[in-house]
Amino acid sequence: MNGATIGANLPTLLIYGGSLILVIWCVVDAMRRPPSELAPGKKVAWVIAALVGWLLFGIIGAAIAVFYLVGPRKKMNAERW
Repeated sequence: MNGATIGANLPTLLIYGGSLILVIWCVVDAMRRPPSELAPGKKVAWVIAALVGWLLFGIIGAAIAVFYLVGPRKKMNAERW
């Protein structure tokens, strides 16, 4: 493996690494929510959607995680405070 190969793959590695961080953040946040804030069925749906989306398509899982983080999570946090 030469330096050109590593350099060409670095942006891809950064994108997938960043998307994995978003998915992990989404999963941890959803799992920590009490049932009064996020129903167990919805909790499981968000977690499975983010994980399967990332495992199968990469960036799709990150898009699902971002949708959760700026949508339902933001609303739940606003209601809490």
